[in-house]
Amino acid sequence: MNTWSNIEISSQDPETIEIDNFEEAIGKISEDVKQVRELITRFEVCHFKYQQHFKHIKASIITLKPCVVPIQIGSNHISKGKNVLSRDKTGRSILGQKYVNSLMKWLGDCIQEDSNYFNEKIHQRIIKWLGNSNADKKRLVRLLIARLTWNWKAYEEYQIKGEYKELEYQVCRMDICHYAFPEHLELLLQGIGRLEPVDKFEGCGSFNIDIKAYVEKQFLILCDYLKINSNENIIEQDEKIKLWLVACLAKTLKEQVGLKEFLPQLISSK
Repeated sequence: MNTWSNIEISSQDPETIEIDNFEEAIGKISEDVKQVRELITRFEVCHFKYQQHFKHIKASIITLKPCVVPIQIGSNHISKGKNVLSRDKTGRSILGQKYVNSLMKWLGDCIQEDSNYFNEKIHQRIIKWLGNSNADKKRLVRLLIARLTWNWKAYEEYQIKGEYKELEYQVCRMDICHYAFPEHLELLLQGIGRLEPVDKFEGCGSFNIDIKAYVEKQFLILCDYLKINSNENIIEQDEKIKLWLVACLAKTLKEQVGLKEFLPQLISSK
């Protein structure tokens, strides 16, 4: 996994180059620390649990041990199959499965109308929103199902980036773990019904005013830590590692919500 894969940056970005150079100078790091870094890589401000995830990362940096196992994040997502739905404590996966089943039924696919995972009211709304069926709507609905279930082979298959590329792009940014689910899924379905992109769409990678305010506050706190602790007298290896992890987290927050402030400069670890 590319450690910076959750932000969009140039390969020549000076801040990530400095952070990566600092990491190299630190030397060998433990598997626990690598997992803490992975938690930062997996962080997304558009996730409905972003505050909880942020707190887990901060706690993990303090102890230099992951307080949650990175690979278990998303383990109850509908992409893992119906067997995980019984572990769903938030109700999102179950609700997501209800939408998926209704969409499959609209397409004419054979589904099991289990009362736990199928809702007739949702299905009737979907019929109303999507309207009359045609080839373009069917393709976009299949693309949406592939995106919601993380079926990446089908996801690639149903993208053509043609006449409806803007609407298709919105479909590609939909997931049940987004903070605006299911409201913006429903808006998207109405957009597919009209074959028009949705105005003011919020999908993967987006953030609202409250999220940006929270993230900016946390970013400034992290920057204060870097200013206070970035000095040539750092001797303890653990302190160097914490400094590096805090810089990674601060950079991630900055890029995900588009903050303009520069990160404090790190002192080279030698």
